[in-house]
Amino acid sequence: METVVFYDIKDYEQTFLESELSDRYNLSFIQDSLTFDSHISKTEQNASIISVFTGSRVDAQTLKNFPNLKLILTRSVGYSHIDTDYCKEKNIIVANTPHYGDYTVAEFSFGILLNIVRKISFAAHKLQQGEMYPETFGMELFGKTIGIVGIGSIGSKSVKIASGFSMNILCYDVNKNEELISKYNISYVDLETLCKLSDIIMLHAPLTTKTYHLINKDTLNLMKDTVVIVNTARGELIDTEALYDALIDNKIGYAALDVLEFEETISNKRPGDNLNLNNLRTSLINGKLLNLDNVLATPHIAYDTKEAVHRILYMTVENLNQFSHGLKIENRINS
Repeated sequence: METVVFYDIKDYEQTFLESELSDRYNLSFIQDSLTFDSHISKTEQNASIISVFTGSRVDAQTLKNFPNLKLILTRSVGYSHIDTDYCKEKNIIVANTPHYGDYTVAEFSFGILLNIVRKISFAAHKLQQGEMYPETFGMELFGKTIGIVGIGSIGSKSVKIASGFSMNILCYDVNKNEELISKYNISYVDLETLCKLSDIIMLHAPLTTKTYHLINKDTLNLMKDTVVIVNTARGELIDTEALYDALIDNKIGYAALDVLEFEETISNKRPGDNLNLNNLRTSLINGKLLNLDNVLATPHIAYDTKEAVHRILYMTVENLNQFSHGLKIENRINS
């Protein structure tokens, strides 16, 4: 039987995976993320298949510890945490779990948006302290202009939700969704126009070399001083230092963030080999960012619902079974 090692694993995930796979595979479960300085046991080294989540940093240096590796199963849509160039060179297949949380993440994006513009958590905390009528002067979404960056599976769901709030919807994407244009009266614009006109900017773009620091000093300077930025995609879409400066200088209004740039250093997880001076600086700024009154940050939980997690696990099992039976892996991301 082939050996499969699961990293970033939680107890309920292990229970499910054991029930589905233990009769066909040698399974090993590790709660920690996989990084370049992880202690790799002999069992792990012999694995032909590994599965990771976004906390792992699966670079070339890390992958050299797995001489028999044939398949990487990431339990996520994004795969920027995996060195796909190295995998292509070594004929290692990479498969992801797309569409598991399209509505899940879109719903959360509006949840964190409403929380910050209506000061829900702030008011609840004040009430716990015995203050009945704190300052909660907020903003309604009705009639506001929302700019959605990335109109893929999640972004298109956010378009539908925004329409339900009777918002004016601007979109930025390299591809136009004609169905959304006709059904929800959205307008595709360039990024500069979106930044200038939007009351709320919501990020749903994937992380690529082209979208890295898409929100930066230049784009932030185009925005309204009351704008709310919502990011539930990837932290690296935003230049953290530029965002921090814009917030403390009141050049923008609020930031609602479920993801942060170089976020792995916030937890006890190993930071991997990316801890250079620039990323160390980013990590220090993250700490200051989290303490700002006009920032609401959550620990990368937009995906985390019972329904979405079950879909992730079912797709992971399906990807594994397709590979083992020599079938085409529908969710393969590299050729």
